[in-house]
Amino acid sequence: MFEQDLSIQRFQVTLDTSTIRHKALYANGRMQVRVLVLISGENSNAEEVSLYGHPALETLKLIGYDTSAPLGGSWSVGTQENRYAHDMSGGASRVFPLVPAPDNRISGPSERVQIFEFWVTSNRPGSIQIAAEITLQGVTYRSDGRNGYDSSVTLEAIAPKQYPIANFMIKKTRVLDLPSLFERTELHSLSLHAEGRQINLLDWTSFDTRYDEEFATEFFSSGNALNVSHGMRSYVGFIGPIYGVQVTARTSKGFRSLAQDPGVISILSHLTQDYPNKPGRTAQLSLQVFDEYGTEHRVRVNPDIATRSYTLS
Repeated sequence: MFEQDLSIQRFQVTLDTSTIRHKALYANGRMQVRVLVLISGENSNAEEVSLYGHPALETLKLIGYDTSAPLGGSWSVGTQENRYAHDMSGGASRVFPLVPAPDNRISGPSERVQIFEFWVTSNRPGSIQIAAEITLQGVTYRSDGRNGYDSSVTLEAIAPKQYPIANFMIKKTRVLDLPSLFERTELHSLSLHAEGRQINLLDWTSFDTRYDEEFATEFFSSGNALNVSHGMRSYVGFIGPIYGVQVTARTSKGFRSLAQDPGVISILSHLTQDYPNKPGRTAQLSLQVFDEYGTEHRVRVNPDIATRSYTLS
């Protein structure tokens, strides 16, 4: 139980470290910056006490420092972290998806200072100074300097970087022969290279095919490729999900799997000498791919039946 005569003692808004008060992000609506709120109560004896479990914590929110209004417009705030990098220096590509946190409290129940994390994004360039607000026993406290608490951080959203198609490449990276002369599975990796490094690709979507979290999705079938050039009689293209140490497709010969690398989009080809038992499906695959910052890029995967491979445009 909490005593009736409680107030707020510590009310601090910060970034990853208390010395950093400003951070930049790309204004793409997906790149997040983590904003922390540190809060503790004060009892009638002026002692610092934990507010863990107090219903007032349900009212904790981020607000604009100048307006005292909840974040809105081009700025939005959530309590769940997403897969994209939270810093301009980039981030590692995850092999497995994030496990959603049960809530946004990151402090232990026994700690006097409770810490909550919020994830802020922007979909338009601009800047904002962010404070926090909480209502405790009917009294509203804000860290915007108006009632004795003055703590905030400033975020600057800048236009996201766009890259021309020349920065994207697709190449064959792995081959699995089963059996050696009559069936082959190939892995082609779609990647983004710019600024002297590989920039991770962390997601894709398309109006041309569906996304399957478990198996690669078929998007192309050559029909009788011998009508175009010598080689395997038919090949079928599949685009893989982002996560997993390997990508698996349901083919006419059963499941076929190859190891995949993080930070790229896997295109799996299944080639056989069999006469194709399905009509050709040879249209381009239009993709929206998302880089490690969450910025969207549009590319087209073009099947090249003559070489049993793919090009980009």
